[in-house]
Amino acid sequence: MAIRKAKSKAASAKEIGYQEHGAVGPAESPSRTRGPGPAYALETCGTTDVGLVRDGNEDAMLLSEEERLYVVADGMGGHSAGEVASAFTIEALRAFYGNADLTKRVQAAYRRMRRAGHPIPEGEASHHALRLRKAVESANITVYRLAQQHEQLRDMGTTVVAAVFAGRNLHIANVGDSRLYRLRDRRLTQLTEDHSLLNEYLRMNLLQPDEVETFPYKNVIVRALGLQEAVAVDIFGFTVRRGDAYLLCSDGLTDLVRDLEIGAVMGQAPTALAACTRLTDLAKSRGGHDNITTLVVRVHEPEWQPPVPMIPPPPSGLAPGMIPPPPSGPAPVD
Repeated sequence: MAIRKAKSKAASAKEIGYQEHGAVGPAESPSRTRGPGPAYALETCGTTDVGLVRDGNEDAMLLSEEERLYVVADGMGGHSAGEVASAFTIEALRAFYGNADLTKRVQAAYRRMRRAGHPIPEGEASHHALRLRKAVESANITVYRLAQQHEQLRDMGTTVVAAVFAGRNLHIANVGDSRLYRLRDRRLTQLTEDHSLLNEYLRMNLLQPDEVETFPYKNVIVRALGLQEAVAVDIFGFTVRRGDAYLLCSDGLTDLVRDLEIGAVMGQAPTALAACTRLTDLAKSRGGHDNITTLVVRVHEPEWQPPVPMIPPPPSGLAPGMIPPPPSGPAPVD
């Protein structure tokens, strides 16, 4: 089924940047790896912006430093339903990863699969990958059942792209056309594949690259969370290196900013926050016709620490903590 991503203009503006403790707005924090594999520190930041055209923000995101889980969801559907779909997807993923019993069940199921000799795709050769898949499938059922219970939410859905850092491995789940990029050695690579009609046409050689800009169905996606009781989830696995930078984003960015530009901004930005801010500003300078969500994860040496904010010195002649005296002369008259 092909779905045109219709955004609601009735929703109130929403800017959510979840951290482990639910911080709102742009969020930055370091985290250290646990378990086997080379140690590294993660610098993370996520921002979401309503853009310049939409009345509401149907994007949502999750930064869980405890689980090293990072997610972007881009909702769709009228009457604020897209906002509901993306928000419930984020909360379902948070709940799944916060349930210790579910984690044990997934690990046990993975061990049974290995002992039984079941074929396991290369990208899923870890219980972390199976856990991520099951979490996204659980979120799909949550959104689907909610839509069936409320007439005004029928046909709502959302894209989702999620990444989990587990030791030396990165596991990615993808449904829809929100993307994950990796910048490594100054080269930007898209690690996910768009589930869009545009991409289907390109794969079947029905469309040439120079025809992409004028393709009339760029916003039609062929797979999304919440539209059916079951969903096909793409799972990918990659090796993490120190010096890598990763970007999860909604199509509000990629519709307006080319990959070459994204790579240049990520390579030049001094911090994850600066990368998010600059990418968002660039998309808005091109019209900002959609919500724009950017989530950047940068991989550092294990001893890396966030830079200490610069505090400007006090005015000349004042000791730290002193309050400047009021200006001399008569008091103003009302």
